[in-house]
Amino acid sequence: MFAKFFKPRWKHNKAAVRIRAVHRLSPGKTEHREVLARLARQDQSIEVRLAAVEKIAAPELLSDILTHDINPDIRRSAAKRICEVILDPSYTHSQQSECLNYLHDENMLAHIALNSDRSDIQLQAIQRVSDQHCLSSLAINGSSTQLRQAAAEKLHSPELLEQTLKAIKGRDKSVFRIIRNKQQQLQETARHQEQILLRKEELLCSLEQLSRTDHFPLYGAKLEALCQQWNSLDEVTDADIEKRYSGLVELCQKTLSAEQARCHQIEEKQQQAEAEAQQNRALLQKLEDTLHRCTTLICGEHFCKADLDAEQACWNQACEQLQSDAENAITSTFRQLSERFERYQHTGRQWLELCGEISGLLDSGLSGDADRAGLQQHLHQLDRLNEQLNWPEEIKRPALLQTVEQQRSNILEQLSQLKLEQQHCSQDLAELLDALEQQIEAGQVKHACQLEQQAEAQLSGMNGTTPKHLLQRHKGLLARLAELKNWQGFAVSAKKEQLCEAMEALIDSAIEPPLLAKQIHTLQGQWKQLDSDDPLHSHKTWQRFKTAADQAYAPCEQYFRQQKQQRTDNLSKRKQLVTELNDFLGQIDWQQPDWSLIEQVSRTAKREWKAYAPVDRTPGRQVQTEFNALLKQLDNKIAAHREQIAEEKRSLLEQAQLLVTDEDPHAAASQTRALQKRWKEAGNTFHSLERKLWPEFRKACNEVFENLNRSRQSEKKHTQADEQPATSLTESRSYQALLQRIELCDQLENFIDDGTLDQLVLDEIQSVWDRCDPADDYFETLIQARYELLLELISGRMEMQELLTLTEKALRQLCIRLEILLELDSPEQDHTLRMEYQMDRLQKALEQRQTSDNSNDLKLLELEWQCQPFTLQHEALQIRFYSNLQQAG
Repeated sequence: MFAKFFKPRWKHNKAAVRIRAVHRLSPGKTEHREVLARLARQDQSIEVRLAAVEKIAAPELLSDILTHDINPDIRRSAAKRICEVILDPSYTHSQQSECLNYLHDENMLAHIALNSDRSDIQLQAIQRVSDQHCLSSLAINGSSTQLRQAAAEKLHSPELLEQTLKAIKGRDKSVFRIIRNKQQQLQETARHQEQILLRKEELLCSLEQLSRTDHFPLYGAKLEALCQQWNSLDEVTDADIEKRYSGLVELCQKTLSAEQARCHQIEEKQQQAEAEAQQNRALLQKLEDTLHRCTTLICGEHFCKADLDAEQACWNQACEQLQSDAENAITSTFRQLSERFERYQHTGRQWLELCGEISGLLDSGLSGDADRAGLQQHLHQLDRLNEQLNWPEEIKRPALLQTVEQQRSNILEQLSQLKLEQQHCSQDLAELLDALEQQIEAGQVKHACQLEQQAEAQLSGMNGTTPKHLLQRHKGLLARLAELKNWQGFAVSAKKEQLCEAMEALIDSAIEPPLLAKQIHTLQGQWKQLDSDDPLHSHKTWQRFKTAADQAYAPCEQYFRQQKQQRTDNLSKRKQLVTELNDFLGQIDWQQPDWSLIEQVSRTAKREWKAYAPVDRTPGRQVQTEFNALLKQLDNKIAAHREQIAEEKRSLLEQAQLLVTDEDPHAAASQTRALQKRWKEAGNTFHSLERKLWPEFRKACNEVFENLNRSRQSEKKHTQADEQPATSLTESRSYQALLQRIELCDQLENFIDDGTLDQLVLDEIQSVWDRCDPADDYFETLIQARYELLLELISGRMEMQELLTLTEKALRQLCIRLEILLELDSPEQDHTLRMEYQMDRLQKALEQRQTSDNSNDLKLLELEWQCQPFTLQHEALQIRFYSNLQQAG
């Protein structure tokens, strides 16, 4: 009866007593573990069960409660207890690992990953976490790089990736790199999926268009190609797109099915028509055989009327069979055969009637001296017989008809020859009369008389066939010639007197010898022309004219003698220049050439060759050929050398561009300086190519040094924007806008230099310029000034030379400012400008020296340089500025 007073306290009726009993139980004892398990699972009081769960340390029991208990408080307590066991260092690693396998709450798993002192437990917990917010927190707050990296590897939410990237920036480069790569992968995946969706949309549009299109020969092939393209795309789930695709393919298949049915019907009709056509072709073949026999018959010449009647009967029989067996078989082929057969029958019968008359006409022949009328009459008779016979062109003519054609051709040739001879005689006479009229109008009596005699001979040879209008014209010209002979003698003497006076006026004149000689030759030509028509030929007048001409030409003779001597001397100098150039080429050691000397010799040779002019054309041509060959040899060597320099500079440019992405900015900067030195030592290539390569090389070098500056600024940990003006500038949007505006100005200058600028290109550049963000206030003013100067040049309101003068002044001052900043000497010709600048800006320069970073000043100076137009046109200043700038870098 006292048993009830000695039962265990954990069986007490009051929950508070059972809770105190639970606290006294030890989970290390087997009997206590069983009691705790029983209380945790079966006790009626939630508080007792919670107290029991907090004492349990067996992972499998806690997992069972966590999995199957219906009370959420009990499940949370079990999970919390599992978490405590895992984090309690008094438990073994195997116990903690086993407990971790039973834990599914991701917040608790994240808590364990953050708070456990065992790295393997942390990693095991992270492997079971998939919640993106938990992973983001772990990637930011994880206690080790390995932990943060593992969390970052499982993070894939775009928003949380961006938040994590901002939070981890500057703290853990490896995690930062993992997240940045994740973002790039997600972006690439998104772009890829977007491209697939766009491609599928394009295919759907094509399928939709195909479904609305009537069938065409390649309809099935196009449908199959579109389906293959659809199936080749990566699967991107979209139920609407797949439904549209299936519906459109079904519509296209219906179109194919309908076309197949239509083709089947057409094929049946074609087979029926082919059978009927085969029957008709057999009948037509009989007609063609009959036509062929008729053709052979009349080609043989030896046939009679009975032969033609027999073939006509065969033809009629075949035609009757064709009409009775196939009413619709009369086609264009049958009509053509019928027309030919009737024509051949008619020809054969006409031949039988006319062959005798033709033979008689040929036997009559023509005499060799037949006149034009007789030839035309015989030709008319032959044409009449041919027209009556009307022999088919496609059938070979009999020998008798061939003789008719030959005789007809002979007659036509004789008539044509007679007509041509008459035309030639009339044309020759007309040309003679034209020339006679011209000579009469020109007053040339002598030539006119000669032409008149030729015209008389031509008239007598035409035997009365001369056209009437030519006879009348000849008679009129005879009358005009007689009148000209009467007054010609008086006019020539007066003109010769005038020529003598004009020649005497040239004696001792101040006219230049070349012009004087030309005037003398002109007067001599006029005298010669007058003398040919003069019937008197006065010797006294001629002697007076010749004496005056000799006296007037005396100064010209001396002048031309001197000119000849000068051409001889110039030719000698050119030969000497060719010899010297040839010797120079022979002495050059092409293994170690002095290219500056070679280019200087090339320029000097061209300049001196132009100075040694003029020379006599014929002897000078050979020397010119030799000089051109030597100069070509020299220029080819120079061009090859410049091409070699170009290849070297292209290689240097590629190396510099690779160094921009180098992760070690210090090593990259050192290598860049070496590349700059090699660039300078390489020499100059072609000017147009140098103008293209140099800005790209300079840009790559600047980016390397900017990376170095950013690295140094990061090492110094300058966080205040006002303490690093150049760095803040390069990282700002205004700096990027400035670079974009500089690039636009460079493009505009290239278009101006190449001569390819048009209004379309200018409008495009203006549009991009207007959309650019504004640069820093100071540089915005400078770059805007450069752009406006270029527009002034394009509009013609400013000349190129004026712009280059302004640019040279600004660039020279920038070179002086850089040399002052780097404590370098300026060239002697700029000492005065440097002194003026120092006196004007001394105080400000000192203040800047005390408060600014030297690298910042260098960067700002370079930006000012890039805000000037056509800097590449001032090559010496360009090399001076960037050599000093790169040496400082």
